[in-house]
Amino acid sequence: MDSELANDRTFLAWLRTGIACFGLGFVVAKAALIINAGGTSVPYRGWYSLTGVLIVLAGVALVVAGLWQHRHVFRTVRPDVAMPLPQWPATITTVAVVAGVALSTLLTISA
Repeated sequence: MDSELANDRTFLAWLRTGIACFGLGFVVAKAALIINAGGTSVPYRGWYSLTGVLIVLAGVALVVAGLWQHRHVFRTVRPDVAMPLPQWPATITTVAVVAGVALSTLLTISA
């Protein structure tokens, strides 16, 4: 039982890190608007947006990797017991992936 809880905590750490990347990517993508000193345009503004989108997509990849790791460990820890995989990690991962792709799309069109 303790190993299952540790596995769940590890998945949640992957999820938390991915969501942090969503926020960092958003801030980086919009940094060119904040840095707009003296009313002049920031050079290479598109690079800020591209970098932000890539960071958000890296967060999506982290969440998916966390799900993969969670499932792998779940099957490895108790190979003798035929238990169905819990569905909540897949549901949370799906929501996070949809949110990350939506955020990436919004950052791309608002660039």
